[in-house]
Amino acid sequence: MQLIELIDITNNLFYNDSPSYKVIASKQNELLTILKPTMDIKKINYKTIEKIIQVYKAKNNSPATINSKLAYISKILNYAYKVNLIPSKPYTPTLREPEPKEKYLTKAEKVQMLLWCKNNKQKELAKIILIGLYTGLRINNILSLNDSMYREGNLYIYDKKTKKNYIIPVKNKIKYIITNLKGFNVSYNQCYYIFSLMKKDLQLDKAITIHTLRHTFGSDLVQQNITLPVIQALMNHKKITTTMKYTHLNTSQLEDAINVL
Repeated sequence: MQLIELIDITNNLFYNDSPSYKVIASKQNELLTILKPTMDIKKINYKTIEKIIQVYKAKNNSPATINSKLAYISKILNYAYKVNLIPSKPYTPTLREPEPKEKYLTKAEKVQMLLWCKNNKQKELAKIILIGLYTGLRINNILSLNDSMYREGNLYIYDKKTKKNYIIPVKNKIKYIITNLKGFNVSYNQCYYIFSLMKKDLQLDKAITIHTLRHTFGSDLVQQNITLPVIQALMNHKKITTTMKYTHLNTSQLEDAINVL
């Protein structure tokens, strides 16, 4: 089977309905400029993967970007192996990535964002921002919300990432939004696009993304001295080690700790 045929098959199976299809398409197109579309997939081996990595490095792709592209390649090769299109799956390495520096929103940035939404008549994004800041929900879960998920002061969530049900108490500041929510009229991609426009207009740090709303939720809880197991439950983390990344301490907290001695 040719590489282009394998890509077409996996497109139909995995990617056509993906909210990030444009990103996937970019990875496909780039791969087809490195390897011939007509290449026999049985000839793809570890040396082929190494060649691909060197091309990515020559383009100054970061380790994280390269790993994302390799994950795509690994998935299509894994499918080919499972359905016996190739005798074995070539090893696909993972490059070591530097520890990411998490970004958290300041009070001023929160106000700026909400004011921008008001001035630009972006009511949907304003709701998404407030829900993200006060629930820590992932964007996919936010966009799936409706008022039927709210009962007796709590949101009952099925987390698509962890495939687990969990409960989030609803703060009064967003209770009106939740209890009158019939769904959102923006798609995943539209939400990211509008958020990027806002970020550009406000000249916010490039590290800020819509996922920063969730990081800020976790960070704010830590700043209020909420215990890690409680934060883990509220954020639906599988492992406490994931929650621990929010335990950054500012200088004043360190001084307060020393002053109690």
